[in-house]
Amino acid sequence: MTRREIVERAITFRNPPRLPLKFDVVGVNDCYDVWTHDPTGWSWAFEGRSTDEWGCVWERTGVRNTGQVVGHPLQDLSRLKDYPWPDPDAPARYRDFEQQLAGAEDRFVMFCFGHGIFERLHMLQGMTETMLRFYDNPDETHEIIERILSHHLRVLENCTKIAKGRMHAAAMADDWGMQDRGFISVPLFRQFFKPYYKRWFDAIKAAGLHTWMHSCGHINDILEELIDCGLEVINAQQPNVVGIDEISRRFRGRICFETIVDTQSTLIHGTLDEIRDEARRLVDAWGTPEGGFIASDYNDAEAIGSTTERRRVMFEAFAEKGNYPGYKEILARTGDALVGHSYGRQNIE
Repeated sequence: MTRREIVERAITFRNPPRLPLKFDVVGVNDCYDVWTHDPTGWSWAFEGRSTDEWGCVWERTGVRNTGQVVGHPLQDLSRLKDYPWPDPDAPARYRDFEQQLAGAEDRFVMFCFGHGIFERLHMLQGMTETMLRFYDNPDETHEIIERILSHHLRVLENCTKIAKGRMHAAAMADDWGMQDRGFISVPLFRQFFKPYYKRWFDAIKAAGLHTWMHSCGHINDILEELIDCGLEVINAQQPNVVGIDEISRRFRGRICFETIVDTQSTLIHGTLDEIRDEARRLVDAWGTPEGGFIASDYNDAEAIGSTTERRRVMFEAFAEKGNYPGYKEILARTGDALVGHSYGRQNIE
């Protein structure tokens, strides 16, 4: 059975022979990410300050793997009428997409949109302005979300044509949770976002792909809405924030979880035994005998204060629990070396 088939069986609850894993730290990954480029040349490797194709100004922070938007082109809403929207058909966006696809081998290929509709919305406007405009400027808010979604849909269409059946899922990132609640109420989510996610997920499925989203924070109530829209895989990296038992009770068997030992607590501050215990608990609580679980790593763990040793312990616990063949030999062969990961393909020039 190919790696693609194993992942697909986990997503669709059709009895995969083992647990799918995404652990580039030891050279094990059943999935393969492909990305498009910002046609202006902006990438995550930027230094200092840099402006992306949306006109959002990024500033490098002290965290190695990220930056922060400090300039919002639509903070002044009067600029909306003359705002230059990015061109989804720009050839530079797809300049090496075919070559990326060629390296997939038998893995499950996931196209990564990057920022979704909520994250791009508050990057364009600023978080405070975004929250106020749900009430003060609802029409303009819908207009901006519509333009963001239209961009993503066109990019999806173009990538699907290039891929010719070689992509298997499409994923986006929208962090919907704070530490103890969602960013907005469920009624507001239903008013401003649910119809757009439904269209987005419908288009992805119509292209023959699975729907996949990263979302961190306390997303418990929003997850119900996303499932109703058609989300099939949720990448949630803070299981202790959402509550392992609550998520198990509400959603086990209804959606496939791509998850990890908690990146805010256990993976950073827990003992090695606590990392092992949480990994095993997650498989039992969020997975089912038929599937519904994909174990993953945090590829830039140094940025959150973790270590290669902790990642390897997490891999070992997931691999043992999930019947991954030859995992002990993999650990012995790789030692403490960082094997590498496909995540960096988004920075290919």
